[in-house]
Formats: sequence, structure tokens, C-alpha cells
Amino acid sequence: MSVDCNYGFGCDVGFGFEEAIAKVQQLLEEKGFQIYTRLNLHEIVGDADHDKFGRYIIIGACNPEFASQLFKADPNIGLLMPCNIVIYELHSGGCKVMIKDPARIMDMISSPVAIETSINVKCLMEEIIEELNQ
Repeated sequence: MSVDCNYGFGCDVGFGFEEAIAKVQQLLEEKGFQIYTRLNLHEIVGDADHDKFGRYIIIGACNPEFASQLFKADPNIGLLMPCNIVIYELHSGGCKVMIKDPARIMDMISSPVAIETSINVKCLMEEIIEELNQ
């Protein structure tokens, strides 16, 4: 697992961009997450930096059960949601898959329920990264 980001974790994968997206989506669904947003970086910043970034997508996913627990703990929790997953092409080939660390983000609030729930979410997200590495 990659530790090159202090607010997320992930891995490099040897397959192409579209396959990486499909695999991540499948694993998210298997873990009970629903995808609510898909943002293409080039639609946000334009194509001027396409050579610098390659293809890059931000997926916003949420597990409804965990979301319910979080909103009960703090109605402002929506500011820290959803779980964001980025997938982008590497110049060396393959892709990078990175997931925002929900436990690190939830450390900002002092709700034991939110912290415990975010740790549970993180465990599921770590499983996704482990499965991508197989």
C-alpha cells in the first residue's frame, strides 16, 4: 500500500484506465458503497494540462449505512463526505488509485461515533486496495 500521501492511501495498478475504473467500481459495490459522483479532471480544469495529468477521474462514493451513522453523529458531516477515490494514468504505464483516508479526515471532529464509523469505512477501503494489488 502506498503511503506517499498523508491524507490518503492507494496503489499503482498495472491495468489501463477504463479497466481500473471498472475494477474500483465493482469493488466499491461489493463493499456496499454506491457511486454518487464521477468528475473528470479535464472537465474541471480544461484540456490544457492533459499531457501533464493524462486521464484522471474523481469518484465520490458512500455507504448508506455508514453515512446514516455519521449524520446522526454530526449533521455537518456532509462537509467531509463522500469517500473520494481518484484514478489517474501514470506516465510509466498503468494507473494510480488513491482513496481519501476517512479516519484521518474524521479525526477533525470529536465524535466517537464518527471516528469509529470512519475507521470501519477505512478498513473496507483498505480491502479494496489490497484486492487491486492481487
